[in-house]
Amino acid sequence: MRYRKGSISIGTGQDIPVLRQVLRSQYVTHDQLFEFMRLGCYELNRHTFNWRLRRLVKSGFLELNPAGHNCVYSIASAGASLLAVTEEYCPVLKKKGQWEASCYDHSLELNELHLSLIRQGVLEEWKSEVAIRSKNELTPDGYVKDYDAVVTVRLLGRTASFALEYERTPKRPKDYLRIRSLLEREDRLHRFLYIVPNNDLASFILECFTGTTAALFIGFVTDFGRSFTEMQVIQASSGVTKPILSAL
Repeated sequence: MRYRKGSISIGTGQDIPVLRQVLRSQYVTHDQLFEFMRLGCYELNRHTFNWRLRRLVKSGFLELNPAGHNCVYSIASAGASLLAVTEEYCPVLKKKGQWEASCYDHSLELNELHLSLIRQGVLEEWKSEVAIRSKNELTPDGYVKDYDAVVTVRLLGRTASFALEYERTPKRPKDYLRIRSLLEREDRLHRFLYIVPNNDLASFILECFTGTTAALFIGFVTDFGRSFTEMQVIQASSGVTKPILSAL
């Protein structure tokens, strides 16, 4: 794709994958983004990757958000506009002020869950919240809610799909009751996995979902990152702990 004099030419082989991943992650650190590109075999040279990111920021396709000792990227309006006409879906973006504060840490930690599945070699597909939101807002056959991701994994020679929700902080009980009602009406997915950082939050969510008819399970961040296939999860309807292999 060519641009007017003074702008840059965007390549589909390496520039577009970078922009696409930033859009889908919403926020992503420099190191996380390089890992996504390396694992996807889009960019193997760190020096070239660093040059590419500087170029995309300088040209207004990415926004740079300094954070501690790392750099965090988000999609700029020019990058979002480009992806809207080159990708298979049209991203529906909210104004930053509506979600920036709450989304920042959540996005970075969700990226780690995504990367851990790639490293473990079990990930078949990761449909991001941006893609889900686009489908829900622009098509008649969406999901009942905007999940953090819809994930397909390969386990012992078979594939399994589930809605993933990363819950780093608790919602209000009435919010969980509303979500419970939605999940019990979902007909496009049949498994739901909540990943939480600690026992207290797991117990709170279990209380809100006790007796639900939805096949909802709760697992822990550390177990997810260590070995997804060996993870134990808690079934919300019964409180019984079982292997993820039997849950999915």
